[in-house]
Amino acid sequence: MKLRFSLQALEPAVPGRARLYVRDLDDELELGDYAIAIQRSQNSYYLHSAQSWDASLRWLPQQGWTEHEEGIAVLLNADIVDSLLANASDAYQITLADSGGEELGRSPLKLDKAILPSTAGGHAQAMELTMPVAAAPETPAPEPVVETPPVVETVAPPAPEPVKVEMPAPNVDTVAPVEPPAKKGGMAKWIVLLVLLLTLLGAAAYWFYSQSAKDDSPAAPEAPEPKPAVVETDNCTMDKLADRPGLQFVQECVKESKTSEQWLAVIEEVKKAGQCDVAQRLYVNKAQSGDVKIALAYAREYDPQDHPAHACFSKPNPATAAYWYETVLLSDPDNAHAKARFQELSQ
Repeated sequence: MKLRFSLQALEPAVPGRARLYVRDLDDELELGDYAIAIQRSQNSYYLHSAQSWDASLRWLPQQGWTEHEEGIAVLLNADIVDSLLANASDAYQITLADSGGEELGRSPLKLDKAILPSTAGGHAQAMELTMPVAAAPETPAPEPVVETPPVVETVAPPAPEPVKVEMPAPNVDTVAPVEPPAKKGGMAKWIVLLVLLLTLLGAAAYWFYSQSAKDDSPAAPEAPEPKPAVVETDNCTMDKLADRPGLQFVQECVKESKTSEQWLAVIEEVKKAGQCDVAQRLYVNKAQSGDVKIALAYAREYDPQDHPAHACFSKPNPATAAYWYETVLLSDPDNAHAKARFQELSQ
């Protein structure tokens, strides 16, 4: 049975709650009691309870299934929703089984970005619903306005300006100053010669002083040698991968700015190093962020037509390949290759 799973936020969004939609491409699914198994891509573990994962298969029975246009749906609680939102770099696959434990189909889960964890709720919503609305205060009646008669101001006439009486100034006869008689003698030329001599002596003394100051001044300090430029460290090298856990490597590596070709080269090196879970995390992170080339490459890892022989992707998975081809079409609806492969794998 060909199934497609998508987890959608409620309208309006409720923290910790989301609705799981199961789309039946074969139109064979009927309303009944079903259980789901959730497997993550990090280490292929299954969800057992809230934030608890284990290698053994665990079925999670769900109650309250309803019908919708293309299949069935059920409301998931906060234990499952918070577990799915705990790590943004993980991808998940859901398997559906009936009440008898028979597996009906499996497919990757498509998560709605509008889903909120339960921690986003807090107490604000509860207080908003329970607090009574205070009644609006009554508007007091307007007080009567007492009209007062207009005040008439009396303007006093301006005081007369005093009359200035100008007195005639007395006539004073000006007396020209009498210059003293010039003294006779030849002292002036000796004074001029003495001033010139002192000026020459001062200039000579200043010249000798400036020359000695230049000789005694310290040499100018040499300019410091330029320091070499600091080279930024690439967090996606294999040396970094060998020195730290895989999850820490992915969290630091995805912060780098690289082209699609550079990311594919990093993923290829990680695969050669045998770090399959790290390669899957890098694929998922970049494919979900809208990189079409990465999503196409990841789809080919599972496509039976293009499946390469590699230890990290030992078996083809048509449902997973169809999911990532569909992811490509969300960003590039006119991609002919993704459209053709998605249609063929969905039949």
